[in-house]
Amino acid sequence: MAQVSTGTGKIIILILIDGLRTALYFPVWWYSKGFIKMIKSIGRLISDFNLTLGFTIWVKNIFVPMFGQRDIPGRLISFFLRLVNIIFRGLALLFLICLTLVFVFIWLVLPVFIIFQLLIFIF
Repeated sequence: MAQVSTGTGKIIILILIDGLRTALYFPVWWYSKGFIKMIKSIGRLISDFNLTLGFTIWVKNIFVPMFGQRDIPGRLISFFLRLVNIIFRGLALLFLICLTLVFVFIWLVLPVFIIFQLLIFIF
């Protein structure tokens, strides 16, 4: 059997130590830096979706008459049309927020669930 040279042995030991360090650091990263990065990404997603829907613009302009119709029927029609738009756009935004909250919950529970399933499988 061939002997492993000391240089190769040191490289293998360094690779194993680095792999072990990475495996031990992963939960720390998952619940700290990774979690913060994911929350920031979700915040950007919700903000971008809000801009796409124009929800805040519709809310700000709810009492502004549409198409310059300043008479009473024009103002009433504009108000109720904007109100309907705000309701549906708000529901779409609320749906996205609920989906992202589910994703956050999955992010927090997934490593614990995987470890639990591995322990059940092993024992």
